[in-house]
Amino acid sequence: MTTPRILAATYAALAVLGFAGGPPWVLTPLCLAALVALGELWLRALAGEAMPTVTRIGLATAAGLVSLPFLAITLHATGILIRPRALAVGLAVLATLLGVIVLLRERADGAPVDPRLPRTVAAVAIPGFLTLVAGFLALQAYDRLPHPPQPGYTSLALNGWAGDIDRPVAIPARGVHVPVRVSSAGRPAATEPLRVRVGSRLVSGRALAVVPGTTRSVDVFVPAPPGNCLHRIEISLGATSTVFYGHGPGQRRC
Repeated sequence: MTTPRILAATYAALAVLGFAGGPPWVLTPLCLAALVALGELWLRALAGEAMPTVTRIGLATAAGLVSLPFLAITLHATGILIRPRALAVGLAVLATLLGVIVLLRERADGAPVDPRLPRTVAAVAIPGFLTLVAGFLALQAYDRLPHPPQPGYTSLALNGWAGDIDRPVAIPARGVHVPVRVSSAGRPAATEPLRVRVGSRLVSGRALAVVPGTTRSVDVFVPAPPGNCLHRIEISLGATSTVFYGHGPGQRRC
């Protein structure tokens, strides 16, 4: 395939990838084809000499794939957001520069091109494309099959400043409001008892509405434990709970 035709095919593929859009199962083989064509331009610009067809396809594929992260790093270093359109434009600019070098090289020394290359590319690309289509259809069929429902859950965890507790907490005589995070998914709406225990003693309890598919923060009042000794403080919501340790003010020991 001549260099102008490779450039034209590369431009067409990049235009579709950057501006037209489409389903992923169409864009993936198109992206691979554009990168292989770009890799062939790299080979013609840097080496130019003829080589075995299979070796050339492998090197062209590798060179094309390397071009993508190279361009992404360049865009990031220049402060340009890495988006499909920016990548497509950048690859088109790179293809243009490589094409100019190849055309100048071919005009200077007439580098030969393996005539079997197009047929070999087709022999590799067609089975690969069919594999992608078959895999996509298999995934679509699997998604439509019946699946067991995901298990539901209700979780309770310390939140806000309380999430950083890593040692016993000194609780003042007036008590403290402890934020907890309540999350629920996959279960019907319900009302669960929210309880606070200091040691084995139940110090407060109230009903809390649990809404599925939500995460919210709730403040729970914890009174000061008696004395200055260490107490296990448990906040529970239904069957789930979270625990930390604290001590009250004063000098009286337990």
